[in-house]
Amino acid sequence: MKQLIDFASQEVLIGQGSLPLNLASGTEILLTSIFLNIASANVQVELFATVGWEAQLSLLPLVPEVTFRIRRGGFTPASPLIFETTDSVFLGAGNLVPVLTNDLTMSLHRSASPDNGATPGTFQQYFLTAQLSGTGGATISGPVTLIGRVIE
Repeated sequence: MKQLIDFASQEVLIGQGSLPLNLASGTEILLTSIFLNIASANVQVELFATVGWEAQLSLLPLVPEVTFRIRRGGFTPASPLIFETTDSVFLGAGNLVPVLTNDLTMSLHRSASPDNGATPGTFQQYFLTAQLSGTGGATISGPVTLIGRVIE
């Protein structure tokens, strides 16, 4: 039977911290992070994330894409990538409604092995990031949640 070794979570609610956060195209930004205790080389890391985001409407057809990443040890492109996924929405002429934004939610679950070079009993930090691409604008509205657990 699997045993829970460590658990960590971080949640940024709507309107807290720097939310809402406008994304600049092409720039990977940090949303939140957690630390997990890597008790031995035989553990498995499970990561869960949920991010509320909004596509900004316009009179032109747009396809904003937001790439969400989980990285270990840092939040720059040089840091090891654990997982990435892209969420997008098409905003065409038929989608224009009398609101200012479209609310969207991205959720992910990923299992990973800890860093091979990690000394048992040390902590590793995991980072949740977002990067805008495509056409149009997007805002991280929240909530932003990152949960991790270590099981053996």
